[in-house]
Amino acid sequence: MILPEELKQSFWLELKAYEEERQVPYITSVEEIGFERGLQQGRQESRSLILLLLQQKIGDLPLTLQERISELSRSQLEALAIALLNFDHLTHLEAWLADQSFQAGDRPDGL
Repeated sequence: MILPEELKQSFWLELKAYEEERQVPYITSVEEIGFERGLQQGRQESRSLILLLLQQKIGDLPLTLQERISELSRSQLEALAIALLNFDHLTHLEAWLADQSFQAGDRPDGL
């Protein structure tokens, strides 16, 4: 639903007064959904860019490694974006991912 311009301006003025009175921003459920979608899109774009950089740096990546990268947290993706600058071979990426699993407590030896 699209409000006429006059009603839209009136709504935003009332909303601003409400926020100032309560001293908190009012976020509608629609805005919250939009915000979450934007975050998800940003995460996906970050992953896609990192995959592209890795492919340029070390060549085609096996699907299993692509899937592991898609499961990384935001902070791990940021760390990978920096680490990949020093990668020269696929084994560097594999070692980095193994180290991330090890740090997360996903130890292969079950300890």
